[in-house]
Amino acid sequence: MAFRPMISAKALGAMPQFVFEVAGERRLEKAMDAAGLPFHFIDERAGYISEHSLATFIHEAARSAGRQNIGLLWSSVLTVADYGAWGEYVLSAPTLEAALCRASAAMPYHASTDRAWLERADPLSRFCYGFGLRTHHAYADMGFSAIGAILSIFRAYLGPGWFPAAVLLDFPKVPGFTEAEDVFACPVIWDAPRLAVVFETSCLHAERSVGCRYGPTTIEDIWRERRDGAPRTVSGQVTALLWHQLYRHDTSIDATARSLGVGVRTLQRRLEAEGVRFRRLVNDVRVARAKELLSLPTETVSGIASALGYETANNFSRAFKSATGASPSEYRRRIVGPGACARDLTLL
Repeated sequence: MAFRPMISAKALGAMPQFVFEVAGERRLEKAMDAAGLPFHFIDERAGYISEHSLATFIHEAARSAGRQNIGLLWSSVLTVADYGAWGEYVLSAPTLEAALCRASAAMPYHASTDRAWLERADPLSRFCYGFGLRTHHAYADMGFSAIGAILSIFRAYLGPGWFPAAVLLDFPKVPGFTEAEDVFACPVIWDAPRLAVVFETSCLHAERSVGCRYGPTTIEDIWRERRDGAPRTVSGQVTALLWHQLYRHDTSIDATARSLGVGVRTLQRRLEAEGVRFRRLVNDVRVARAKELLSLPTETVSGIASALGYETANNFSRAFKSATGASPSEYRRRIVGPGACARDLTLL
């Protein structure tokens, strides 16, 4: 079982852009920093982040923008089309029913503990979503955001003017709760047993629009983009976060624990239960990144050492040789060789 829920960084969708337009770059940077997310996520959104980090970003974004119920404000611009191969796989399905089934089946590639499922009945059916994280104080905005993304699937098949029969929210009414019915243009049921979109069952037969821009997409396409899906072990989750932290130059156990929403000692105990130490994971990630950077002839050893957070180039060289059996310079000569431009040329 997963230690803490993880979710694809692509779940950020249009949220950062929304904060930038409403509150400006400085406050967007503050929200990203509070969540422990590198600023390059705004464009790349690669890999997986903890749902705690996502919720923290949403909470700080609301504070920065000075807006309550920020999830309602941006729900209309959130779409699974921003979710990379996962979204393409869902939206390239021939019918709405097939799209919802794909979203359910491919959920492990989107999040480690979240679930989505279709409850079919007549005359009304429900498409439900369950978050792995429900304890964060920004959960209501996460719920609003999820509904917005789910509705984007329906509207890809039923048109932008379609509205659900009702929306179910699995949390109590929030201040300004009447705004939810205005945004979703349908009745809203609060404190429901699950988060869901209620719709007429006949809608399931709706076919993909002729002008759909997505070609055939398979589950293997998602695998190639996201490999084995969201990490489910503690060491796997920590490793995923450490890759992001490399860009922030803060590969510390304190920063990792904050991103997961747990205490440092709790994190250490869970890693020890898997027979892993935090420092070993840091070293593994640093060495893996060092190998990538050493393939670029323009990068100096001292520059790589600094980028990876080593105090000196000598410290980096000793750590690298201890892990690989070769110094950084020796490793570079081995993989690049005289006269080579770059390792990546071999892939052309």
